[in-house]
Amino acid sequence: MRIYSYCCLLAAVPAIASSPSPPAPSPSPVTVLLSYEQPYSQASFKALQHQLQHVMNGVGYKLEVRDRSAVSSHEQFSQLFLFTMKGSCNMADGLPIGALSDERGPLAMAYSSDGVILPYGEVECDRIRQSLQRLIGRGNPGTYQSAFGAAMGLVVAHELYHMLARSPQHTENGITKESFSAWDMLSGNLSLPEVARLAMRESGLHH
Repeated sequence: MRIYSYCCLLAAVPAIASSPSPPAPSPSPVTVLLSYEQPYSQASFKALQHQLQHVMNGVGYKLEVRDRSAVSSHEQFSQLFLFTMKGSCNMADGLPIGALSDERGPLAMAYSSDGVILPYGEVECDRIRQSLQRLIGRGNPGTYQSAFGAAMGLVVAHELYHMLARSPQHTENGITKESFSAWDMLSGNLSLPEVARLAMRESGLHH
């Protein structure tokens, strides 16, 4: 009887039942180009891609992450963000002598001009690697390439939030908090706060 009553109810309101729902808006395409200063690990690059796409999933952007050196001069992009990957982005490489004596320095930064955040930034690969190595040791560097790439993905995601939201503000927790440690990067507990997600989505609607 419940099934019969349900069918009758649908037949009684055909206009409602047959009205198509409005199509969901298409995700806005975003391309992130990584410009490496030195040769890098493919394993870390793929882990960075995966991490960044995972973080941005559901925000409202169709994200593509590419190596700048593989991009042809005639390609065009809707929204383009460029990051210079400074130093060596390879867990197998040692640190230069006397490098990074100040551990309090930033892991990455986004450029700005007259208070406007630009679609350009840089990532301190050596600093991230040093931070991770102090926690996990050196061991077999090949086993840490994916963890290194995932950590870099979180760092890029933090700066990409500032660029997409067009805001210098930080959140109290998560990927978009003011700073995070090597343990934060390796624990898998960092996520994108809803307030940051909404800020990026709202900014995209007015792009």
